[in-house]
Parts: sequence; structure tokens; C-alpha cells
Amino acid sequence: MFLGRVSCRLSLKPSRPGIFRVAYWKSISQFRVVEHVIPAQHTRHWPRGTEVGYENALKIAVKQYVPKSNGTPQPGDITFIAAHANGFPKELYEPLFEDLQERLSILGRRIRGIWIADIAHQGQSGILNEEALGNDPNWWDFARDLLFLINQKQEEMPQPLVGIGHSMGGSQLAQLSLLHPGLLQALILIDPVIQTENPSKAFAKASTYRRDLWQSRKEAAQSFANSKFYQAWDPRVLERWVKYGLRDLPTELYPRRGDGQEPPVTLTTTKAQEVFSYLRPKYYGSLGMSPECDRDVYGDMHPDDIEKDYPFYRPEPAEILRRLPELKPPTLYIFGKSSELATPALRRKKIETTGVGVGGSGGEPAGRVKEVVLDCGHLVPMEKVNACAEAAASFTASEIGRWQEKTQEWQRRWLERPRKERIGMDDKWREMIGPKAQRP
Repeated sequence: MFLGRVSCRLSLKPSRPGIFRVAYWKSISQFRVVEHVIPAQHTRHWPRGTEVGYENALKIAVKQYVPKSNGTPQPGDITFIAAHANGFPKELYEPLFEDLQERLSILGRRIRGIWIADIAHQGQSGILNEEALGNDPNWWDFARDLLFLINQKQEEMPQPLVGIGHSMGGSQLAQLSLLHPGLLQALILIDPVIQTENPSKAFAKASTYRRDLWQSRKEAAQSFANSKFYQAWDPRVLERWVKYGLRDLPTELYPRRGDGQEPPVTLTTTKAQEVFSYLRPKYYGSLGMSPECDRDVYGDMHPDDIEKDYPFYRPEPAEILRRLPELKPPTLYIFGKSSELATPALRRKKIETTGVGVGGSGGEPAGRVKEVVLDCGHLVPMEKVNACAEAAASFTASEIGRWQEKTQEWQRRWLERPRKERIGMDDKWREMIGPKAQRP
């Protein structure tokens, strides 16, 4: 891993059997950063998600950001579970975490920790799994990986837990909330990919042909600095893109080392793994069988989502849209005003359906779903870091205050009852169930 000038202390002792913990301390102002490497969830959604023989060998690279100002965490301190966008390493969200910490501190709320992982085929996880990767990742693999991470690290993650995810990561956190409706006490979805129309066609084509090799990191940095695409980014984010979005050669795809004093560099997340998350081919499957009839390979293909003349599809955004009414956590949407994924019609669809169904929060009519629209495109956490953090902090502080009041009242009423009543059937139960049936 490229760490730059960092003082490191490494430990390869397992914190639990089979779970190795690698810790290092670096100067990222407010945080002490701890790295973890954990096993991924058992079995990928689709068979080609891994290379043959590596089905249960994937690892997940995780970073835990612990505020230096919170040396003695207290009940009610917030744990964030964060999730990144497709193709963007987890470290790009560090400026957002810094601004979020500052804003919450002003509001009188303390962060216990922020946890973020690279999905198995991207970022540092992709490097760890380089020889084990296939070409068919499913977005919900990562939702299950996050649940597995939280289960393994639950002693360090008491409630309340809040999810904050960008783009694909927002969809994955929504799926996590459907897997375990009571886990997250609030959900912040930053321009999430949740819609029936396939949003990835233009992105995938551009990424298929994007440049992914430079003679040095310096050359790459200059190329990014000259690009209008990157000029819109907060300088702190761009600095981390140069540091973490690139890796030195050799790699499995580019085994040569180069002849210069500085090693050539390529993208940390290969452009192939990026496009595999944008689109899934429809041209595989069983010989002589149309994709919509091949349930072994394409059983998740909804009839309404099939584009007859387009050779790709992506099932997860439409799937999560259909299940938004079930979403239980109170939800804040942070949209980019000029984002292709956040037209007024698409925004309204999400706001009107989130949480309004059976098992849901009650949605917008109950005050449980809100939105903020910022003057930027899809890359909200890269372009509008401070405004994004301000919106997230305000919503989090409000919802965690509500959660605390509700929890304290429930615990007070519960503990007023004798222990015997709390574990047994009380008089009210017997009254409501009725008298014992008399034998004839």
C-alpha cells in the first residue's frame, strides 16, 4: 500500500481467530486511523464473482477512523458505516469525515468511529484479492460483507449506528437496511443509484476506454490537474486520489516494472472491475436460451427492466427502488442538482416511496424522509465536501437525539417492571389471552 510519509506500527496478531488486524497511525488531523483486513462473507452472489478455487478466499480492507478528541467514548456516541462509489477508493471520503466530525462537534454530538471498506474487487481490497477476482460482481455482495464486518466488530460498534453512502454505496447501505431493518438508526444516501432506468451506460462506455497507465505518479498528477473533471474537486479529495487512486507497477494486468527512476502507475481499481460494476452482460448464459428465460444465470432480471436491443443490464438499482417502501431507518437524501441520477422526477420518486410501506419508517408524511439538493453533479462528496457534511451532520444530530429519547423512555418503562415479569408471562398477557379452556 502506498502510504506516503507515515509513521507505521504493524501488528499481524489476530484480534479473533481468522481475523487479522493491521494498525497504523497517521496524521489526518482529527483521527487516529486503524486498518483491518477481514474475511468477506461466505460465497459471492454470482459464480464468476471469483476465480475458480477462490470462492471463500476473499478479504476486505477496512479503515476505522477514531476521533482523537474522543478518548473515552460514552453511550450515545455515533458509529458511522460508510460506503464508497464505484471506482473511488475509500480514502477519498476522508475530507468528508473531517468536516462531518467538526460539524457534529459544534452540534454537541460525538463520533465513536467511522468505518469504511473497499468493496472486494476495488481499492485495497482489490489488491488483496488480485488473483482471486472474477468478472461478475454483484452489488449486494458488499451489503452482506458489511453485515459480516459489523457482526465481527460489534464490540466496537454499540448503537447508534448511522449509514452514509455515495452512489453505488448508497444503494448498498439501503440493501443492508433491508437485510437488517433495525441495524441502522439513520441513513444518509448521497446521490444514490436507485432507479429503473439503467444509469450506467454512458459511465461504462467512458470507463471502458479511459486511460489507466502513466509513466510516473507525477505525470498522472499533472494529467489530473489539467482535467476539468478533477478541477471541480475539493483539493483535499484530489490529493487523496493521486495517493490512493493509483498503484505502482507491476500488477497482474501490467507486470512490467518500467525503466525510469520512478515506477509507472496504474489505477488502483482496474477499469475492468469498475465497468463490471456498471453493467452486466446479457450475452452469456445457456446455449440456445434467451437471457430472460435463463433463470440460472439471469434469474434476477425483471421483465420491466429488459432493454431488448441492449446487450447489458444492471439489476440492483431497480430492485432497490421497488423495495424503498420497506426502508425502516429515517433517511436523508443529498442530491446533486445537475446529476443525471437526480432529475426532479427521479428525486420525487425516491422521496415519495421511501419508507411508506409495510415495515417502513412512515416516509415523508411522517417526517422520516428528507432531502437536500446541492449545486453540483453526481460527485457530491468530491465537489461539495463541506456542504455535504453540514447536511449530514444536521440530520444525524436530529435523528440521534430522537433515537436517544425513544430508547431512554423504552428502557425506563422496561426496567420499572420486576425481572420476573420481564422474562415471564405477566397478568396482562393472561388477561388478553383469556381464561384457560375448561375440559368437557
